[in-house]
Amino acid sequence: MASLRDLQAGFAAALRVEAHAAAAAAGNDAAARSFVAEIVGGTFEPHDRLQVYRNNSRAMFDGALERTYPVLLRRVGADYFRQLAHGYRARHPSRSGDLHWVGRHFPEFLAEHLEDSGYEWLAQLATLEWACECALVAAGEPAVGVEVLAGLGPDALASTCLGLQPSLRCISATVPVLDVWQANQPGGDGRPVDLARGGQCVLVSCGDAGLELREVGAETLEFVRQLQAGAPLAAALGHSGLREHAFAGALALLFEAGLVTGARPSTPGD
Repeated sequence: MASLRDLQAGFAAALRVEAHAAAAAAGNDAAARSFVAEIVGGTFEPHDRLQVYRNNSRAMFDGALERTYPVLLRRVGADYFRQLAHGYRARHPSRSGDLHWVGRHFPEFLAEHLEDSGYEWLAQLATLEWACECALVAAGEPAVGVEVLAGLGPDALASTCLGLQPSLRCISATVPVLDVWQANQPGGDGRPVDLARGGQCVLVSCGDAGLELREVGAETLEFVRQLQAGAPLAAALGHSGLREHAFAGALALLFEAGLVTGARPSTPGD
């Protein structure tokens, strides 16, 4: 008799095999027949009984993916989305008991699968939706006000590092993904968006009222990315290309949105 570990691994692998392939394996390989019979037994053919579990497994996987990417689902339609999910699951089967993580690699899969198709931009939309999903499950920390910077001289301010909310995600796209996302929210009209309008940079976070998406300029987005990486304010300003006159506005946005969780002097390792 196989070990419990081998049985579980084999059963999980069998759930990812299509019915005809499983039937062929059960009919042509004595070890496969013995394994399946050991798990399910009974009067029905092993591959028929496994098909019940296989269908449930696929439905749960597809359902989790649909809940993670509702805008993408609406844009491409249910039939094509299921085709994409089928190909994606073959490449990236679930490896966690938490279905939240099913869609982790979907944007990369789409970028490769849709390359040179004219629909590559859907991978960028998926990137935005995955950022939303991650923001929703991220921990929240108490926000601090701009007063934490009060009294700091120019040198101290320049070398100050800001802590930011764990839910904060920075998205840079070459198409107007935020416009597409907004047009396809519940109650939205789903109107087509002119992709020629150009790219959008978006800050994604989760506050008390739920998801918060804000369009920002490319320099502001890079400024925030630098802060997330631990850069002090002066270095973040320099690397981002943000103009000094826009510096106060970028800081005000972060504080007013409750995205700053602390401030500390930089250390030699920063």
